[in-house]
Amino acid sequence: MSNKLNALDLAFLSLEKQSTPVNVASLAIFEIPKNYKGNFPKDLLTKLESQPPGAPFNQKLSSVRSAALPSWEIDENFDIHYHVRHSALPKPGKMEDLLELASRLHSRLLDRERPLWEFHLIEGVENNQFALYMKMHHAAIDGMGGIELMENCLSLVAQDEVKAPWVGVPKYQKMATQESLGLKEKTTKFVEKVSSSSKMVQDLSKMFMGQGLKAVGIDKNTSPVPFSAPKSLFNVPITGARRFAVKNLSLAELKALGKQANATVNDIVLALCSGALRKYMMDKGALPKKSLIASVPVSVRQVNRSGNQITYVIANLATNEPDTMTRLNLIGQSTQDAKSELVNVSTDAATNFAVMAQGVVAVLNQLNLSSITPPAANVTISNVPGPRQPLYFGQAKLKATYPLSVLIDGQSLNITVVSYCDSIGFGLMACRDTIGDVQVIADYIEEAIEGIKGGIYLRDLMLEQKNAK
Repeated sequence: MSNKLNALDLAFLSLEKQSTPVNVASLAIFEIPKNYKGNFPKDLLTKLESQPPGAPFNQKLSSVRSAALPSWEIDENFDIHYHVRHSALPKPGKMEDLLELASRLHSRLLDRERPLWEFHLIEGVENNQFALYMKMHHAAIDGMGGIELMENCLSLVAQDEVKAPWVGVPKYQKMATQESLGLKEKTTKFVEKVSSSSKMVQDLSKMFMGQGLKAVGIDKNTSPVPFSAPKSLFNVPITGARRFAVKNLSLAELKALGKQANATVNDIVLALCSGALRKYMMDKGALPKKSLIASVPVSVRQVNRSGNQITYVIANLATNEPDTMTRLNLIGQSTQDAKSELVNVSTDAATNFAVMAQGVVAVLNQLNLSSITPPAANVTISNVPGPRQPLYFGQAKLKATYPLSVLIDGQSLNITVVSYCDSIGFGLMACRDTIGDVQVIADYIEEAIEGIKGGIYLRDLMLEQKNAK
């Protein structure tokens, strides 16, 4: 891993304050092997603690107490027992108790004097299960990086030796250094670098020009412009306390709905979230006349690069549209138009666009101006594809995994989705003091499936009647 933080990593560091811990995490639930002799979670922890950390888990930030830009450096006083922790739920270990514990763990800032991660083994989950909660600072990892980390430490067979997540990910392929190149190769590399930088500037200018043309109504692209979102009950100053809710749905069912509705799975996910948010706001008598917009992270991950490699597109959630199928079509058109803006744009331009957007958000966040400026987006909704085969941690089978993500001031709800085998897990992170009943939204996401099914049925019925005439 490079010692340097990239610009987006630094932006995530600058976002953080007491009310906005910039932690990303996963909550994984495992089944204890049947007929296991002894205490499986405790025995597992003993095996894990004996494994030394590798990069990036043995690295901490430099320059924490100075104005200099930080980089990653080896922690010479690394203490495994500080980072790896063991706890147990009170009997009978209900799911609500596990989510409450995860909510509290996710509310805490990571210590910048140490490597920015924690691992919690939680035993006593009902139905002979235990859980693992692992969090890292968003400056150190993004969503796809987290999936790669999970796939690296889990295995396809129960008999494999257990591998601690903190042993590190496989090293990226070593790139040839400038010192090993001849004059001709150095000249070629220099020309390529200048050409790449020139294209990045051109692409970045094109992206900002496109946003400007949309803002004045010249470009008919239907994806919204950042900072054009309406004020909503989700866009208020937040505290550091968190509340976490989950919902598991069938991935096969969502794919079937997408096929019937001529929509992508991602569009179905956004439509389910849109329907749930619309119903929740109507319950509160607080549905804005203008549609909510969502910030949707998009991975632009490349080989041989570390750190955050994401950009963002802005999607219209069409929450002001009462008809389910019309809402789904508007969402699909919006996401298609948003993705078209990334076509023929370099990865560097896409990530730098995200850096600038996050930089503006960070300034507003640190100056506590989010309450008097339009939201960059009303909510963040992220869909991360995960493993399709059953996985094991030691002999324990992974039953479910849920993502926990970041809130920023002025945005009190984040919905992140990760697929695993034939299920898709929704992780809803909310500010406890503003959206304390976030489980209601999670339940409404499941209910929204029936709305899409009903919309497809009515559409097909009307087509049949039309063709029968």
